[in-house]
Amino acid sequence: MTRLSLGRTTMTIVQVAGAALSFRLDWSQNHLLNPLWHPHAKFHGALLLFMLTGVAATSLWSMWRLSREPQVAVRMAALLSLAFWTPLFYITSVLPGSTSWAGAANADPRITGSIVTPNLVVALGFTIVNLTVLWMARDGDAGARERARQASAAHAAS
Repeated sequence: MTRLSLGRTTMTIVQVAGAALSFRLDWSQNHLLNPLWHPHAKFHGALLLFMLTGVAATSLWSMWRLSREPQVAVRMAALLSLAFWTPLFYITSVLPGSTSWAGAANADPRITGSIVTPNLVVALGFTIVNLTVLWMARDGDAGARERARQASAAHAAS
């Protein structure tokens, strides 16, 4: 299996799993269906889920269509996925009063004194996979740039 096909397959799993798991976990009593949530917060939560699904579907289409630069689509899918998963690590720092924990107040899970919620563990897993795919796809971009440079030089010489 080539790096490109491994990256495409991996990103397909990441995109489908990310959208499906987000709906499965967030369309629940402790998130969007929680009667304590403000109706507008529910609206934004659902909006985010549907946007994630649309971005995942667009990424899948981009990666699996015929293209002269398929590695660009794989990198784009990884970057879009990172754009969703990495804010989970800093939202609570930039939005005072927010929390990554959906359970009872003051019952957040901790490891060695630090809050470690399940969604952050999931986000870390997706982030590691996405960064790995980006790292794997780097040679493909360099090869494409070199071929483009050679084609441009050959065209200029003629």
